[in-house]
Amino acid sequence: MQKLHSDFISIIKASLTDADVTLADDLDYKSIFTLSAKHKMIPLILSGLYKLKGNIPELDIFKKYTFQFITFDQNLLNCLNKIESVFSDNGIDYMLLKGASVKKLYPSSECRLMGDADILIKESQYEKIKTLLPDLGLREYKESDHEFIWIGDSKIVIELHKRLIPSYNDDYYAYYSNPWSKAVYGYNHSFSMSKEDEYIYLFTHFTKHYRDGSVMLRPFIDLWLFANKYPLMNRHYIDKELEALELKAFHDNIVKTIDVWFDDAKSTELTDFITEQVLASDPQARTIAANAARQTARTDSVSSAKHKEILRLVFLPMEDMKKKFPILEKAPILLPIMWVVRWINALFNSKRTIEIEKNKLSQMDEQIVDDYNADLAKVGLKFNLKKK
Repeated sequence: MQKLHSDFISIIKASLTDADVTLADDLDYKSIFTLSAKHKMIPLILSGLYKLKGNIPELDIFKKYTFQFITFDQNLLNCLNKIESVFSDNGIDYMLLKGASVKKLYPSSECRLMGDADILIKESQYEKIKTLLPDLGLREYKESDHEFIWIGDSKIVIELHKRLIPSYNDDYYAYYSNPWSKAVYGYNHSFSMSKEDEYIYLFTHFTKHYRDGSVMLRPFIDLWLFANKYPLMNRHYIDKELEALELKAFHDNIVKTIDVWFDDAKSTELTDFITEQVLASDPQARTIAANAARQTARTDSVSSAKHKEILRLVFLPMEDMKKKFPILEKAPILLPIMWVVRWINALFNSKRTIEIEKNKLSQMDEQIVDDYNADLAKVGLKFNLKKK
């Protein structure tokens, strides 16, 4: 493991535990700050550095951004608390997901930043929800495959999930096709999962992002803290469910890596590889390669996937076109005309978007796809998607 990465992990460990951690005096504070920003954990790293180094000038840049994050975090939490209260008062069933649920495992709220708050709702209650949220200063933004997205002032984003996993992640969605099947009633219309099922969901959601190219450090920490907080979880049940998801091998490799980072286990070639993927890989290049591999998995070849992607970009599907041109809801016969309107708008107003899509298509290369799939296989993953 690189010294920078070892120092970074040690700082996290110091922030979250009472472990005896010693750092050398030659810390690369600039690179540590860059990693902190990339993984959205500046307040957590500041907390650890305070413990280890005291109040030193090198921490000023960490402090500046931490104060901003504390304000954002408190605004988001206040909004989330109001939503919970409104839902409870109006008979709306809900379940906090991911960061909104695991925040309590951290020493302070800002140490587990969230870009948005995720809440599982029942789609049958959405029309009622739509009448309640505007009173909290929120406005409906858009609907995606698996969520209704609402936004508010101060960059607040609330994601109301109708599904736990997007339907286009066929393999994992099959397991979570009934999002409320794992729900356990708590009080005042709030639900949660059993600790075992919550752990499995956290891991599955993390896997989805890892496979799709987004490798962040926070999910590793979430899993580590969760496992330490609930050591009596039924491991036999967890292993059995992970086997059903075909994630047992990947889970074992991730746990081994976490053990190296935080519990002084001996590193291996594989744990070093995962560490490099998390802390040293190029996020943009990885995401583009993942996109190419995912689309190829749905076809017979890279060339076939590229051809289908070109057709999709030129003739955007009706559901996507409706979001851009609401008139299609009432007059679907206008679809060919709206395609032309979209092409003209793109030529004059979306040159950057066109360049991004051209770059993605250029990355749909046999070698890039083979290399990415080989990297996934090395850690125990693959794209198990339906052919289209």
